[in-house]
Amino acid sequence: MKNWLLLSLFVLTACASSPQLYPNAKYKSVGKDAADADVKQCMAEAEEYLKSSKAKQITKGAGSGGIVGAAVGAVSGAFTGNIGRGALRGGALGATAGGAAGAISPDQLKQRYVNHCLQKKGYKVIGWD
Repeated sequence: MKNWLLLSLFVLTACASSPQLYPNAKYKSVGKDAADADVKQCMAEAEEYLKSSKAKQITKGAGSGGIVGAAVGAVSGAFTGNIGRGALRGGALGATAGGAAGAISPDQLKQRYVNHCLQKKGYKVIGWD
């Protein structure tokens, strides 16, 4: 049960929606409206990047890991008498391991891209909400 709670927490925190900017000199000099426009531009660039084949290759490890994990979990579940539960657990663990081995999630990739984009513009991202 603890594994499911941790996985749920990870998924919820990985799906952050927008960056929060520190009110540094750049932010203060351009104002909130211009800063918001820069955030939107960086977010749009990140979305375009995520559509690229390179970004898709980075995140595909989770899918293949999930399939392999589900198969292994089903076999394990057959020995314990609960095939469905074994497949479900194996799939979740396999996806997590596959994603970690493959690279990072699309949400994490987007956050990193946006953080870097905003940093190049002179902003400081202090978190995501």
